[in-house]
Parts: sequence; C-alpha cells; structure tokens
Amino acid sequence: MTKLEIDPQDPAVLWESFCEALKGAGDVLRRPETPRDAQTIAESYRHLVRMIRVGFENTFEVADVEHPQLTAMVGRFVQYEGITSDARYLHTFLDGSATHRIRGTRGDAPLIEFGVYTGKMGLHDPSHLVASITEEALEVGDDGSIEVMLSPKAHEGNWIETDGKVRYAMIRQYAPAWEKLTPGRFEIERIDPVAPDAAPFDLDAMRAGLEATVDFATKNPLIWAGISDYWADFSPNAFVPELDADDLTDIAPPSGHHFNCGYFDLNEDPALLISFRPGEAALWTLGITSYWYETIGYGRPDSHLNSGSAVADPDGTVRIALSRERPPPEAGIPNWLDPRGHVVGTMVFRWSRAKSPMPEIACEPLAWPVPATKGDT
Repeated sequence: MTKLEIDPQDPAVLWESFCEALKGAGDVLRRPETPRDAQTIAESYRHLVRMIRVGFENTFEVADVEHPQLTAMVGRFVQYEGITSDARYLHTFLDGSATHRIRGTRGDAPLIEFGVYTGKMGLHDPSHLVASITEEALEVGDDGSIEVMLSPKAHEGNWIETDGKVRYAMIRQYAPAWEKLTPGRFEIERIDPVAPDAAPFDLDAMRAGLEATVDFATKNPLIWAGISDYWADFSPNAFVPELDADDLTDIAPPSGHHFNCGYFDLNEDPALLISFRPGEAALWTLGITSYWYETIGYGRPDSHLNSGSAVADPDGTVRIALSRERPPPEAGIPNWLDPRGHVVGTMVFRWSRAKSPMPEIACEPLAWPVPATKGDT
C-alpha cells in the first residue's frame, strides 16, 4: 500500500505526496508491450486520469459499507473493464456479514442480474461471483416492484445468501435496444445496526482514501493492459472461446454469460471479416475495446452489434466488417463495427442465457472489391 505523508505544519504536503505517488501510474506507458500508435498513447493519458477519478470514487466516495449506496459504475465519459453498451450497471460496496435490502422497480430490461462478489477487480484480489439471482427466478410484484434480500440468514422471496467474504454487489440490466425501455431503479439499505454517525471524515481517512486511489490508479491499468497483451499473443485477428480461468483471464463474469474473445490488429489488413451463425440465446453482443479495455464507441450503434441489431444473411449467417472505413455497398456486407480510428484492441463476444452452444466465429482478412476503371476489360 502506498504511504503518503502528512505534515501538521504544512497542509500542502499531503497533496504533494499524493501527486508524487501518482507518477508511478505512468510506468505502464513505458512497458515494451504497450502499443506506440498515437491514438493508444493519447488515450492512455485520458485513461489514467479516469482511473484516478474511479479510484477515488470506489475507495472513498462510495466505500462506506455502513451506509452503502447503489451508484452507476460507468457512463458516457467513464468506461472500463470492457463493459458492453447493451448493459446498465449499478454497484455498491457492502459488508456481507450484515443484512441488506434492495428495493425498487423492475424496469423493462429483458435480462437482469443481482450478484454479490468477493470484491471488485483492481481493489480486491481475488474477485469472484459468490451468488446471484436473475430474471429467470426473480419474483416481481404486479406493480413492477422488487425486493431482494442480501443476508447470511434465509428470507422469503428474493434472497441472495452472503457471508463475511462478500464485499461487493452489482446489478446488471441487459437489452438489445434501450431507446424505448426504462431501466429499473433501485436503492439499498443496511438493515443491521450501524455505528452512530460521526463527522464525515478526518485527515487520516482522507489520507487512506488518497493512498487507495494511488494504488487503484496504478494497478488497474496494468491489469487490463495485461489482459490485452494476453489476447494479442494468444488470438491475433481470431476468436478463442472462453477458457478455464487463469491469473489473467479470471475476470469475475456474471452468471449465465460466456465469452469468446480475440484481438484485432489492423496494421497490415485494412479490414477483418467476422462471421458466425448464432444459435439460440436470450442475447448475444459483440463489442470492441481499446488497449486499455475502454469500450470503443460506447453507446454508438456503429461500434457494437447484438442479436437485435445485426442483419443476418438468408441462411442465418451474420457477417461483420471490422474496419476503419465503412464497407462500400458493393462489398455486400450488411454489418459494420467502427473502431473509431483504433488499429488494435480486444474483441468481446458475449453469449447470454444460452440454450445452445456458443457459435464458432470465423475471422479473416477482408479487402474491398476494386471498382473497374476505364481501360479495364
């Protein structure tokens, strides 16, 4: 853990110590594995600043387990951990040995999951799913209301068993299109008695929060850059079905979801043709991330596809061009993933609530047809 200095005679010392410690987060840029293209480097600075913000929120602003609160994990300006544009994420930190109640309205998302974990990646090691409840078993009131109990002791209705190992909870809501849907709204309260409210925080608490922020901002980019390096070496311009988790690919996936990942590299080939024939699943999504595992084109329909937006061929095959330029009409490819200038990044295929095996996904170089010119015969 980073140790920051406090000087009772000079209030600026803690801030200067914090800023000095943050320099170490930039070491990720000097790694030989880190791509040197201009866009990846430019985005690295934004990513590091974002991770300072996220680190402070997660370790200080919303880290009070005696008064947990559900907050949005990501948004338009902050994406990390390879999240999908098709989901809405709420999260909170909690003490799994205590009893909690989540109340709210179900919303319109076809898929929803309440899950509890041993921790959050980048803060706790390891981070594993402990238990969850999804739309398949969720009891919902006639008026759309929901109550979910999180506790070591059994409860009637919706109950997720927790224990002292549980430190983190997430609510995920998935939909192929959100334009006409209303997401669920939820609040959490701790039922067990808590200590009387004291002052919001003191200098020692602030120092601890800043120290934890430094650790998160330093560690988290390394975790996800390491995962990108893994896929770059293991599956360049190809997809590899979900593997048995190891130290790098153990990313605490939600229940009922399977992944097929690869790494795109457009330095030599201007485009990749991705093709597969989906089987039966409640939802599939295909998104792309930067080297830092930020979702490329978050929320933009041209930078991710799913089972509701993709256009299939008459035989059911889905063909997708991953290219920096939109495929011309004569290419005959109905779907496009726009990497928005990126030449490298990770491809993430999610296969959710499946009733059939994950489809095999082919990935091959693609060149546009060259139009005939005058003089050609």
